[in-house]
Formats: sequence, C-alpha cells, structure tokens
Amino acid sequence: MTGTARDAAVKAASERWLDADIRDFLSDSALTVGAGSPTDAGTGWKLPAGHPDPIIAAGGIPDAGTLPAQEIREALDRVLSDKPQEVLRYGGVLGFEGLRSVLAERQGRLEGLTLEPDNFIVHNGSSGCLDNLCQALLTPGDVVIVEGPSYSGTIRAIRGHMAELVEVPVEDDGLSVDGVAEAIERAESSGKRVKFVYLNPDFQNPTGTTLSEERRSDLIKLCAEHKVLIVEDATYTELYFDTEPPESIYSMANGQGVLKIGTFSKVIATGLRAGWVQARQDYIEALGRVRFDMGTSPLILHTLAEFIQSGKLDPHIKRMRPVYAEKCAVLSNSLLEHCEPYVRFNKPGGGFFFWFECIGAPAEDVARAAAEEGLLFPLGTAFFLDKEKAVDSHVRLAFSNASLRQLAEIGPRLRAAFLKVVD
Repeated sequence: MTGTARDAAVKAASERWLDADIRDFLSDSALTVGAGSPTDAGTGWKLPAGHPDPIIAAGGIPDAGTLPAQEIREALDRVLSDKPQEVLRYGGVLGFEGLRSVLAERQGRLEGLTLEPDNFIVHNGSSGCLDNLCQALLTPGDVVIVEGPSYSGTIRAIRGHMAELVEVPVEDDGLSVDGVAEAIERAESSGKRVKFVYLNPDFQNPTGTTLSEERRSDLIKLCAEHKVLIVEDATYTELYFDTEPPESIYSMANGQGVLKIGTFSKVIATGLRAGWVQARQDYIEALGRVRFDMGTSPLILHTLAEFIQSGKLDPHIKRMRPVYAEKCAVLSNSLLEHCEPYVRFNKPGGGFFFWFECIGAPAEDVARAAAEEGLLFPLGTAFFLDKEKAVDSHVRLAFSNASLRQLAEIGPRLRAAFLKVVD
C-alpha cells in the first residue's frame, strides 16, 4: 500500500468515529453520576462581569492569612536535604510509615486510644479516603445512609460506586438516629444490605450542626445491632471556636464498627491533598488491597511528618480557632443587623459554614439577586440527593476565606437582594 493510500485509509477509519455515541462506551458509573459542580470540586466560581468588589462565599477553604507557607517550606527543605532519594520515589499503598506513626501518636493522644501505624492508610485528601472506602466496602446495589443535607462531593463519590443512597434528615442535634433506624428497617425488609452510614458529626458541611453525645451513643448501638458500619468524617473536628465537640464516635466505640476519615486540608491547606483513614488493622489491610494508584506523594507525606514532629501543627490549629470564631461572629452580626426579617439560622460552634433559611422568597431568587450585588454562594438544594424535589429554602455561606470587611458587607448585600425579590 502506498503512502497516499495508507493515509486515505487512516482518514477513512478515523471518520468512522465521527458519529459514534460516547454513551456506548461509558461505564454505568460515568453515565449515572454526571459532571458535578464547582461546589463538588472546590474550584472557582464566576461572578457577573463588571462588579467592582465581588464576595465569593462559596468554597470551604482555610483563610489565606493562616497558611503556614514558611513552615511548610522549611520542612520541605529539610526532607529534601536529608533524604532526597527516599522522598522522591514511590512510597507504597499505605503511605509513609513515619507519618502514620505520627498520626497514631497524635490521634491516640487526642482520642485517648492506643493506636498503631497499621491503623492508618494515607490518601489524596478525604475524598481519596472515601473513594477507597467505597471501593473496598461497596457492591453495586448496597445501601448507604447519608445526611440530608450532605456535602455534594460526598454524594457523587458514593453514587459513583453504584450504591443506593438513602437520605436521613439533619436536625438541631445532628443526624436523626430515629431516621437511620427507619431507613435500616425499610432496607432490610426489602432484602437490601445497608453497608454503612456516612456522617460529618462535627460542624457538619453544610449545616454547621454537631451530633450530640446521646445521639452518638444511640447510633453506635443501633449500627452494632444491625451490623452496619459507621464512616465518621472528622474534617472539621479540631476547628471548634470555644467548646470542643463530644468524644469521637470512633473513640466511643473503641474503634469497633467505625472507620474514621481525617484530613490536613482544613487545618493546614487544601493544596496538600493529604488525608487518612483510621480503622481497625484488618480494615486498613483491605483498603490497601483495592488501592491501585501507587500511593500518595512521599514528598508531601515526609514534609507533613516533619512539620508535625517539629511541633508546629498544634500551635497552628490553636491560632486558627479564634480567627474563624471572629469571622463567624462578624457574619452572624451582619445577618442579624441587616437581614433579621428575612433569615433564620443557628450559629455554628466551629467549622467553615453558615446555613440559613430564606424567609419570604425562594433561595434561588435570593441567590440570583445576590449575584447581581456581587455576592456568590451555593443553593441549599445542591446538598440534597434529589435536587429537583428539595425545598428551595436554604443557602450555605462559607466564611472561612472571606475577609472581615467582606463578611460585614454580606448582610447589606443580602438585604438588597431580599428587597428585590420578597413579595
């Protein structure tokens, strides 16, 4: 075949793909989950063009002024100088043992437990942890109980593993344990297996609520009775303002029937992409068995171990708490002063988020009018399983990365938005 004929044949072959439907090649997961949103991925939001002073209260990221860039740089320099060959090669599926040893010591101290490095596997943030948990625990069709509302990225991750999700409401004291019991009974009566309950018990995203000690105890007993695992996402646990949250579910259960997710994203920086699962050693071994990404960056994990061992982490978190407490207070006061007839909320005791109900107008209308005022935030409907049927009444504001000036300005801008749309 001549070169010209060969080129013509290749061109003809490539043209056969022009009318191919990509859906014929996609997995059930890719067909089911969809593309997601900026809220799911923590990426940027766009405001209407031309606003001179935009306020983006959308993403839960640490305050830019708290990022310990110099300390991280020093730790990075030390590990690169002291052991370059070790930190610049593969690190294994469980993650750098030195960091897992540091986590065992620190988490054991915080939770009053005896933990070993083999109680931990390190991942690409808490999202990597959840994906690995789903890979190890879920068979398509298994039931997973989640909070309603819940972080939208979590919902997509679990749904991507072809689980059946069941939503249970979050109340003032956290997840409704009675609702969990009803969901388990419905599933079991239909011959379905509830594999785990996922919850964010401390300063929950998006509502800011904290699960009470009594409900933690009741949830442990309920799930033990039905052999349902608990996945405890402790992303915001250490970011309390004045009062620590109750004892962890993992600690209360002595590590039995509970797998705990932790992350450095909120207490240090999201760009580190480092989190961990804390669990019984046989569960950790199973998680490693179905991990195929060659592990998390050893360079980052060695740097984090060095940072923590140098004594920098605990003082850093202690300095962060009053920063976020002040931000939350400024936002709360701004809303009360300027929007009291139009909003209803419970002030959170920690974390990054403010959840409030819109009075007198649909939240979607308020959000659209607020965008015209240069204020952007996600709708509450984004955090429910069935977004079409969710009541359009709430919104979530992230106060963690906005300045105090911006937070004080949110009330006036929201009031202007309400005045545009309230009947």
